Amino acid sequence: MTLTRSATLAELTAANRPAQLDLLDHIIGLFTGSPAVTHLLVRGSLAYGTSDRLSDVDLVVGVQPSQFPAYAAVLDAVVRVELGAILPGWPDRIVPAMGGLGRVHLVEHQGHLQQLDLYLAPADRIPAIARLTRGVLIYTIPDSEPEQPDPTVEAFVRDRLAVAPSCRELVVEALVLASMLRKRHARQQRMMAYAEYHMLVTAVRSLIRTALQPNRAAYGWYHLDTEIGASSLGRACLSDLTTLMDAPSVPTRDSLAHALEVVITVAHRVTPDTMDDLRLDLDAYLHHMT
Repeated sequence: MTLTRSATLAELTAANRPAQLDLLDHIIGLFTGSPAVTHLLVRGSLAYGTSDRLSDVDLVVGVQPSQFPAYAAVLDAVVRVELGAILPGWPDRIVPAMGGLGRVHLVEHQGHLQQLDLYLAPADRIPAIARLTRGVLIYTIPDSEPEQPDPTVEAFVRDRLAVAPSCRELVVEALVLASMLRKRHARQQRMMAYAEYHMLVTAVRSLIRTALQPNRAAYGWYHLDTEIGASSLGRACLSDLTTLMDAPSVPTRDSLAHALEVVITVAHRVTPDTMDDLRLDLDAYLHHMT
């Protein structure tokens, strides 16, 4: 059979359809099935038409204010079960404060690891978020009435953001940042790589503080050497941290691979129970990172 030019172009378009769009279709079907979800807003490169095969899926999920706390409590489990996230979501501290809660998920899709940035927001915040992000609204619940702000949601978000990250969250943060850094290296985004490598080193420092000296975690780098270095375990951790600090501030592919090894070593040293809980997750993660 001889294909027409239009048929050939259609086949080429289908064959080169970005995997993120298939993932986005699946996500839309999942979230629009919930009566709690009022809006879906795509932001970032997918919204601006500048995406490539490495682009994230950036999605804002608007939720009925009255159901926001309950939905936030189950969202991570939903993403893991229904979308194939290989790690717990990382509470994202890069995204600007927009009245909701952001999480970064690493999702297995069509044999590859895709980054899914989900921002959960009360429905009344969606118009302001759309203006701020120049996002594209792709779903609005039919026959919806304008949502009124709920002060209890604002308090809930504020309280959640005020909680210091746990050892588990700090391990996940470092792993997610290592994945993000690999993408920065592939794109030669040196400034973003510099910023995110500093975040990775800081996450490891915070992990050491939180695990070994939880009551002093807020002191950050101050007196870290004398206080943490008082024990043999602390000295070993500080040696690992120094290795990360001495590496190139804009990581190379080799230095990033070594940094990931150091992250995992530190995590096993200071929080073995967490690493045991994340054992299968880590296996899946390392499969995609090698």
